[in-house]
Amino acid sequence: MTERTALYSPESLLALDGIDELERMKAVVNPFWNRARLDVTWSLPVMAGMTESSKISLQQMREATKEELLTFHDPSFVETLDLFGNTGSAFSARFGLDTDDCPVFPGVHRYARLPVGGVIDATIGVAKGKFKNAMSFVGGFHHAMESQAAGFCYLNDTVVAIKKYKEVNPGKKVLYLDTDVHHGDGTQKAFYADPDVLTISLHEKSMGFFPGTGKPEEMGIGEGKGYSVNVPLPPLTDDVEYWRAFEDAIVPIWQVYKPDLVFWNVGADAHFGDPLADLMLTFDTYHRLTMTVRQLVHEGERKLVAVGGGGYNPVTTAKVWTIVLAGLADMALPPVLPNKWLVLIEKYGLKMGRDGWTDRPSRMDEKHYPKVKRAVDDAINKVKELIFPVFGLE
Repeated sequence: MTERTALYSPESLLALDGIDELERMKAVVNPFWNRARLDVTWSLPVMAGMTESSKISLQQMREATKEELLTFHDPSFVETLDLFGNTGSAFSARFGLDTDDCPVFPGVHRYARLPVGGVIDATIGVAKGKFKNAMSFVGGFHHAMESQAAGFCYLNDTVVAIKKYKEVNPGKKVLYLDTDVHHGDGTQKAFYADPDVLTISLHEKSMGFFPGTGKPEEMGIGEGKGYSVNVPLPPLTDDVEYWRAFEDAIVPIWQVYKPDLVFWNVGADAHFGDPLADLMLTFDTYHRLTMTVRQLVHEGERKLVAVGGGGYNPVTTAKVWTIVLAGLADMALPPVLPNKWLVLIEKYGLKMGRDGWTDRPSRMDEKHYPKVKRAVDDAINKVKELIFPVFGLE
């Protein structure tokens, strides 16, 4: 097995101009599908020289084929998306298309298909031992359903890639770990009755927060009962409370399940700097998450695929994903941020905040602590009550 980390480049997405047309068409910039986000996040490891390391195997995305997409998605949905991408028109409401989150713009089908093809190749490459592990910054479209787009997600790369893995490796067990701040509803639903795919989602849950799902009671059905694990967290959850939930509710289940492949949807939107969420994580938790995931993967079959997921402050998101990449590839982060990258973020009118790879230590206001701690306790205890017995845990 090679000791290199496969890194899937979004250069093919950046070469398209559909998102530029989207920005001209809309008064408000789409938080996910915009050039600044794609360019700034990818340029950080490139300008830092990390992509030239012998520890990295730089790979190009490819468009997923229709046959691959049909392992999960409805044919009419795929055809409608293709039609829009080719400047056609179709009845879109039933498919969740042409909304503020999932707008229609030139080449949208290519923007949707390219990450899926890359994540399939990453997953199969890791499974076959071609790579030590793999990461795609653009991936983790966990809200896309079989026949509906939602939450910036057109096609569900996580589901398609896991299904393709299972085709090649029948009977093998997959752990899908979702630390994106939003509940991974589409991926959970796809495997809700499948005990060979354990979905674990650690996410914010509050009144009106998208997508509104992800209670501990959503635990699977039939043979899959107990194999959907949800740890909902209240707004203002900080590093300490988050880590307590991860260690107490997730790690014991992981160690008993013993997956053959781990698929990690990272998400950078639980960071306190994200504009669309209300958790209070710092970069320290992403460092710790990466090291812990690596350790747990190393104790098992040593097969890990990571995708970027959400993150709507491009500067913060770039740092989070680069921190994760460095951890997976066993590389040191550069001591200072590249000057060329600082010029780039200034060009896009973005603000840096604190320089470097760390944040100032932060805890929630003391007056909020009792309520937050109680809510986190409730989430952990519910998981222990509902899920732990399935795995023989007490």
